[in-house]
Amino acid sequence: VIGNIQSPGSGRSIGARAASGTNLFFSDCHVCFTPDKISKLLVVLDRHKTDMVAPSMQVVDFPSCEVEGGTGYGIAFSFIDQPYKWEWLPQESSSHEYQTPFACACQFMCKKKTMDHLLGYGGFLTPPAGVGMEEEIFMRIQRLGHKVWICPTVTLGHLFKGYTGKPTWTEHSNKGWFFPRVAAIYVNVFDKELYNKIESLCSRVWGDEWYKNLEIAKTQYSWLRNLMKPMASKIDENWFLRT
Repeated sequence: VIGNIQSPGSGRSIGARAASGTNLFFSDCHVCFTPDKISKLLVVLDRHKTDMVAPSMQVVDFPSCEVEGGTGYGIAFSFIDQPYKWEWLPQESSSHEYQTPFACACQFMCKKKTMDHLLGYGGFLTPPAGVGMEEEIFMRIQRLGHKVWICPTVTLGHLFKGYTGKPTWTEHSNKGWFFPRVAAIYVNVFDKELYNKIESLCSRVWGDEWYKNLEIAKTQYSWLRNLMKPMASKIDENWFLRT
């Protein structure tokens, strides 16, 4: 074990900086996979050398590992009825990879050079409470000129301990998750109309927690927001955050 690991995000950044290989493979311990799946992802990565690739995710039960829910082909976050409602996306192709707003950060692959580029723009965020929101990096990485690809032909099993089939807003609506989500909006959303819509919903649902965590985000990440601002027009923010 190396470095001062304060959260999943800091651990990933420390590991990525220390890595010496050409390809980086990130995986959480609750994802079920076999070596042949990694080989298939690597083939896709070699077609998109400056990008990130991720598998589709089949929700499986804990601890039986039996299929429990549907399959997610990438992710989007909805701000229509609840802040940060997790949306598994439907399959767009059964045979070829395609671009997605977010991937499940529990498992993905990229070239070392691509990750080095991201590390120069903050790497994985390190929330003070020890809770991360690793999916946030996919919005930043695409603003930096890289794409995120979902591989529908590579499906892995995702364990959700304590969940009923897949995560729900209710199960993620505790204070430990507020800061990383507020910080993700503060760092990544530059469209004023979109930001106002999100702030209106979040403050209505979260109350003072939105404003309290926003002040912390401004203190901790104003440098990163300023760093990303010149690339504000590089992506369609409404594609990432459904409002």
